[in-house]
Amino acid sequence: MKRLTGNARPKLDLDHQVWKLIKKFDLQDKKILVALSGGADSVATVAVLAKIMNPEQLGACYFHHGEDKNQEYRKEAQIFCEKLCKKLNVPFFALKSKTLAKSEAQYRDQRYEAFARLQKTEGFEVLATGHHADDLLETRLMRIVRGTGAQGLIAMSYYGGGVFRPFLETPKSELRKYLRAEKLRAFEDPSNAILDPFRNWVREDWLKSLEKRQKGAVNSLARSLETLAQELHSLEHKPGTDLLSQNEANKSHGLDGLSRAFYLTLTPFEQRRLLAQYLFSLGKRDFSQSQLEEIQKRLDKSQKVISFKVSGCHWEINAEQIKVES
Repeated sequence: MKRLTGNARPKLDLDHQVWKLIKKFDLQDKKILVALSGGADSVATVAVLAKIMNPEQLGACYFHHGEDKNQEYRKEAQIFCEKLCKKLNVPFFALKSKTLAKSEAQYRDQRYEAFARLQKTEGFEVLATGHHADDLLETRLMRIVRGTGAQGLIAMSYYGGGVFRPFLETPKSELRKYLRAEKLRAFEDPSNAILDPFRNWVREDWLKSLEKRQKGAVNSLARSLETLAQELHSLEHKPGTDLLSQNEANKSHGLDGLSRAFYLTLTPFEQRRLLAQYLFSLGKRDFSQSQLEEIQKRLDKSQKVISFKVSGCHWEINAEQIKVES
């Protein structure tokens, strides 16, 4: 780890902010892989880490999603990322998908699965991403619209599950300012301007219209949702309120998933909360309140053995447990 003392101390606030997070989560001696797309957020991530980490602790990976209508951009983006890493003295890796994804969720899953394989083979302990404050707000709004429930507000954290997100309180505009100060440029994906994916519409239409209607409203909305998320997080961790922990204490030894007996002791609202917490613990995010209610209806049936598919998950139920099969 490069020591940030004397003349080596970062001159920009963003460097110091990330350095404090590195210390907070004890990542000083971890080997970190940056998910590098060429966009301003990921370029800022690798640029900051290259300044405060030793070269042998860092790597960056570009993931090519395959030969489709956007393939020319991806080819150019990969070349851009490789040149950037050479300039920053960061080891570069390039991976490519063998199959074309059909949805944003599939694109995301392909990337993270590829990064996980590379981490295992190259010994990277942490994946760093450029998720920023704008991403966090968009994610929360999308989950509210889809009816995910209170659990969806908690969304992302600075560090969890081996993923480091140092910019969650930093707007993308600040990342662009940082790149200008560092005399670095980004290579943005032209598909980000297309309003078809729901996230892009939220970003380019809905939020911009809100800000035009009332200046400062977007920042106020983001702060309000963050406050609610922190309050919900505190409630979830109060004794007696974490239903997933209570489930662990109540289920029989050797069982996976949820205890059916414990589930049946809960109110309908608590049952939905437990199902949501369980899905989040499995890394499932794209579910709605109506899907939780559908699962609840299936579980209300009296048969001892039930099998069904809801919210993209295959559920296997017996007399003792409620479980999602991977």
